[in-house]
Amino acid sequence: MRYKKRSLIARRNKILPIQFVRQDMTTYAGLTLIDHYLKLYRINIRLKQTLKSYGFKGDYGIGDILFIMLIMILTGAERLQHIDYLKTDPLFRRVVRLTRIPHRTKLSTALKQFTSDSLKSLAEMNSELVIEKLTELGLNEITVDLDGTVVSTKGHPSWAFKGYNPIKKGARSYFPLTAHVGETGHFLSVLNRPGNVHDSNRALAVIQAIRRQLADFSIRFRADSAFCVPEVINYLLKKRIGFAIKAPFWKLLNLKSAAQQRKRWFKINRQWEYFWIKQPIDSFDHEHYVIILRKKVKKPNVHYQLPLFSPDNGTYEYSAVVTDNKTWKPKDLLMFVSGRSAQENSIGELKTSFAFDHIPTNTYQANSAYMQMSQMAYNLSISMQHSMGMSADRDAKGKSTRRFKSMKWKTFRFLILNRAGRIAWRNGIKVIELTKNNETELLYRKISTALNQLEFKKAA
Repeated sequence: MRYKKRSLIARRNKILPIQFVRQDMTTYAGLTLIDHYLKLYRINIRLKQTLKSYGFKGDYGIGDILFIMLIMILTGAERLQHIDYLKTDPLFRRVVRLTRIPHRTKLSTALKQFTSDSLKSLAEMNSELVIEKLTELGLNEITVDLDGTVVSTKGHPSWAFKGYNPIKKGARSYFPLTAHVGETGHFLSVLNRPGNVHDSNRALAVIQAIRRQLADFSIRFRADSAFCVPEVINYLLKKRIGFAIKAPFWKLLNLKSAAQQRKRWFKINRQWEYFWIKQPIDSFDHEHYVIILRKKVKKPNVHYQLPLFSPDNGTYEYSAVVTDNKTWKPKDLLMFVSGRSAQENSIGELKTSFAFDHIPTNTYQANSAYMQMSQMAYNLSISMQHSMGMSADRDAKGKSTRRFKSMKWKTFRFLILNRAGRIAWRNGIKVIELTKNNETELLYRKISTALNQLEFKKAA
């Protein structure tokens, strides 16, 4: 059916004046679905139980304070002062279950009471939530990616030092170490560190903790060349834990010589070639293997400046990977190592959508606790999509280790969370009324059905 162009144009020239009135309107109608999920997994109660023995002081319990921060981060609030823009939202108040919302200074004061022990308990709860979801998904083999990321700070918060900071050179920063689950995208742990430490600093402690936590899983580690250090590799080899870690040519010059002197290379495909070396690194105490890879450059550089510590020559780009065994098919190992880039995407979303790069106080432990809440919000965003039926199995082919496909959180906010609604009474029951939209209604009904089925399953 065709319409006249004149009938399609709505002539509205007047700018609508703005008035603020008290009414039961919410900007976050989708919070009711998130609230349903958080109740099923008892997140509020578990926060209270985890930290109840650490003597936090104040009018509000630390569990309530952290739960408020969790909901704030999920809705898109990054700074503690953003609580002023949320505290009058009726659905926000209903979800956090408080008659009076605390001032932002109380949130900051509560964070500053964290100690090493209480922070460790909060981190352990984060890990438990991830492990429960991995078990629920039926995963047996877990790929753990290790990497550090720079979080720039302003001012002079404690333990923020000048270090490796490619974006803001010379700025003070933290350098948290992240352990990422390749199959799902969760962060199993986040360990905050001063900004002037090496990438592998405390990596062995994190690996040992992960090995204890994932005792029922088969684990394999993946990391860049910064983690190719004797204490890490020797531990993994001794405990017979699978790994594939890039090896640095600048530190292991015998690998550079082997690549330059090699005459016969084996093909993986048109672009990649390889050969194996057994036990080339003297500082490793156990049997290990290194695969040398080279990639043909599409447009060879005739006037290439030869690097001092790399075998790259303008025609080929070289890389080396140290691993615990030679049973890998070279193509599979290449895909496995290349799949590590997924962690960079997860870290990017953690920073842009979950306030991980925001430093709320001048205290190290408080800032570390806020990072833990950012990590929890991120992990729950992935877990709840599985429970809501929003995730799908990915094709096993290709580079990615990721088994499940989830939507970006900014997309989730647009489609589901940030929907205006009115809280009203219908037949003696409080309900949320949303503007009629067929796509939104289908999506909400799908999620409600999935959560109701999950609730019935948990009750059984």
